[in-house]
Amino acid sequence: MIMGAKFTINNFSVVVPIFNEEEILLDSCNKIFEICNKMDLDFEIIFSENGSTDKTLSLINDFVLKRPECKVISNKIANYGTALRNGFMEAKNEMIISFDIDYFSETFLHDSLSLEKKYSVITASKRLNESEDGRKLIRRIATNFFVLILKFFFQTSMSDTHGMKGVRKSSCEKHIDKVVSTQDLFDTELLLRIERSGEKIYEVPAMVNEIRPSVSVIYSRIPRTIYSLIKLRIQLFKESLKTKNL
Repeated sequence: MIMGAKFTINNFSVVVPIFNEEEILLDSCNKIFEICNKMDLDFEIIFSENGSTDKTLSLINDFVLKRPECKVISNKIANYGTALRNGFMEAKNEMIISFDIDYFSETFLHDSLSLEKKYSVITASKRLNESEDGRKLIRRIATNFFVLILKFFFQTSMSDTHGMKGVRKSSCEKHIDKVVSTQDLFDTELLLRIERSGEKIYEVPAMVNEIRPSVSVIYSRIPRTIYSLIKLRIQLFKESLKTKNL
């Protein structure tokens, strides 16, 4: 049986932000390409490079030369959220799936392509009972703290917004232009806006094992993230006032 015949999605785009990844880049890129190719659907992989200072850009340019399904977009500024946003904007297929170069899953890809039509988004949550989070304790604590703030500020029902996710292109197009966050919060804000619009989000367990230490320093991210969440809460409050006054 052709694997693609089982899916509810006809084609898909995978967006992979990359920054100074030369040590693991080619191995991860090959693995991502292989699991996409196994799905037996039309697909594209967009590697969104953002300001690398090592050989990442030259390596990824060489990688895509012999693979017409792959492309590279590049931004000179090192900004994860901007790289992700640019990739989402560039994606042309029915389902847009976000992988990190050190965090991707064939199982999650399969789940995304089998998503019921009533859902606009699928996320891999590290906080579900069935999840297996192999990250360091400090990173697990930071995730729990982040989600507590999200629930306090935004009353979200989501248990996790970071990590792998799949967003229908039709839903992405409705909301992405309103997203003001960059850096760590682009995808979180996009999901919050989708949820607040009444669209449904489906969560599946995440299986996380660190391939390498995080490239960002968590202690510097925490105050930056809290500040950004406060700004986002103010922004959404202002938008709600405008809506009420219409």
